[in-house]
Amino acid sequence: MKAAYWPLLTANCLLAVACSVTPLTNKIRVGEEPFVIAVGEGPDSMTDLFAAGAGPGAFVRLTFNRAEERTPRLSPSGSAVAFLRRAENTDLWSLVVLDLVTNREETAPMPKGAGKPQAVGWSRGGDLVLVKAYGYLVSPVPPRALWLRVVGLDSTAWADSLSSELLGGPPTARAGICRLPETGYCVFAGGGGEATRLPTATGAPIRWGPDSLAYPTAAGLEVRPLAGGRARHPIWNSSPSRLRDFTYHPGSGPRSPP
Repeated sequence: MKAAYWPLLTANCLLAVACSVTPLTNKIRVGEEPFVIAVGEGPDSMTDLFAAGAGPGAFVRLTFNRAEERTPRLSPSGSAVAFLRRAENTDLWSLVVLDLVTNREETAPMPKGAGKPQAVGWSRGGDLVLVKAYGYLVSPVPPRALWLRVVGLDSTAWADSLSSELLGGPPTARAGICRLPETGYCVFAGGGGEATRLPTATGAPIRWGPDSLAYPTAAGLEVRPLAGGRARHPIWNSSPSRLRDFTYHPGSGPRSPP
């Protein structure tokens, strides 16, 4: 950002009711344009979250700490990301919700006996966030306080659908770990039917808008149409090392392939 712009930005912030400068300010129009968030490692080798436009462009560091972070999941609006964080040198995990508009972060510790968390998800309306561990836990999201409570057995199917990576619009398939004895990652037709293995996937597949899926490979991220056809490969000008655990938001405007 040019130095001359800062006085104007500061003046506007003083006049505005709510104005926040975040790592994404003037880089990504949150909720409006396609973008990704992933886990990566910066020059200090610490695990943090990084964001970038769907390609081309450059990744921006979102979090700065020494804790392990994993499995980010963007909210339906794209304005927040939920993820898991483990305190340094402990086995204590927390759910974190980061507001990408204000850069405000809220955390909720995993209850004792809940088990190691595996994944997060959002309700369709974005008012609840879910954590998958031994069972499922759910919490309201800010501005309400984060507070994880156990999901009842009668709501297990609902919770499972929210934590799964559903593909298509409306959903026609599900992506996840292949069933034994198969290894790697698969796409399951109808959410749990016939499995198609993704032989080049080195990490979990994700939904890439209503008509595609994406997954990391040894050569980089691969985006493949669900109906078949040529794959494409988003290219970023700069990125952290060991990018993994991608999550994607298509934005609210017209879509254009990376």
